[in-house]
Amino acid sequence: MNQQSTPPLTLFDLLARNWKLQSAVRRVCFNDDNSLLAGVCDDGTVVFARMADNEPPEARISTDDGRAAIMPRQGKPAPLIRTRINGANSVYAFTGGGFLVAGEGGVAHVSRSGETVGTVLSSGARLATFDLCRATGALAFTSDGRLTIHPEGNLAEKFEAEHPAGGNPTCVGFSSDGTMVAAASGDYLALYRCRNGLEPTLQVPLGGEPLSLTWDAEGRWLALGVDGAGLLLVDVEAGQHVFLGDFPGRVADVRWCALEQAFVASGAFRVAAWSMGSPPFQDHSRGALTTGRTGMALVEAVAVQPTGRLVAAGYGNGQVVICSLGAPDELVVRSVGGPVTSLQWTNDGQHLGLGDALGNVAIVSFPAQMFK
Repeated sequence: MNQQSTPPLTLFDLLARNWKLQSAVRRVCFNDDNSLLAGVCDDGTVVFARMADNEPPEARISTDDGRAAIMPRQGKPAPLIRTRINGANSVYAFTGGGFLVAGEGGVAHVSRSGETVGTVLSSGARLATFDLCRATGALAFTSDGRLTIHPEGNLAEKFEAEHPAGGNPTCVGFSSDGTMVAAASGDYLALYRCRNGLEPTLQVPLGGEPLSLTWDAEGRWLALGVDGAGLLLVDVEAGQHVFLGDFPGRVADVRWCALEQAFVASGAFRVAAWSMGSPPFQDHSRGALTTGRTGMALVEAVAVQPTGRLVAAGYGNGQVVICSLGAPDELVVRSVGGPVTSLQWTNDGQHLGLGDALGNVAIVSFPAQMFK
């Protein structure tokens, strides 16, 4: 008789709650109080996974002869809350534990129960991109080649600017304090100071479609992934920039480390990381931080703990690893799966949200003692 052995449980099996959807997941996002994880799919489906867990890892840890072991889950995770937003493409944490979901017709406010409770922003033309400044409540969006800002979320007041060369920005982002906003098209990155209008401060030719745009916490540095050109790093204060082009893949995700003056990026066969203590302007290897190990597939998504040094990296072969900024060791959380599209940590750094191209949404919950 042929006997088939049961495959061993993986760390992902033990720590994660996973839900399977019918469409690729574009982005995942935790709400302000970390009670929900939202996911937006290619088909416009928006789902919410409850963070409340009847079987948290701590409750399944047993100690025998001084050795700790974690037991597998016995039940299934609570079902997802589901809704649909026409053309949904991104999601943002909003007040009251809810979310803003940007779609074709504007930006909808969705409550923690999954109900659409209002339209925060409505546009006659299709929105190309959108951003929310949490510090000021300002809204930014682009449509038909124009950048529009509603200061403090006041729809009765707006600042507008035409993008250079008539391009239509597909990436937009506020600095953390809302005093600056950046908009990028395939032709130019344009920076504006937000005062009683939009004051242009810097333009950088790109020559490739923007993929990701992110500011550091102080508003001095800006990083932009550019298709075919690698990563653009801008010193906003000095008005200088440099292209880091030695990436074998697309730099679709860039994140800053709040604890360190550093950033991490996707697009290489390991986590790409640099310290801004020694910016890579004259020498691209200057300030480089060896982070994690070299893999067989490209890193597609990255996320940095809000108050820590841990970096989560998701690969094109579905692997997800955790490593410490500037250190080569790593922990494999998931070994296989769909190409990872989005990662985010909770504010306390104990849970990791994950989305992939095969429609998986997951919450990985780490025991408190795991990273001590």
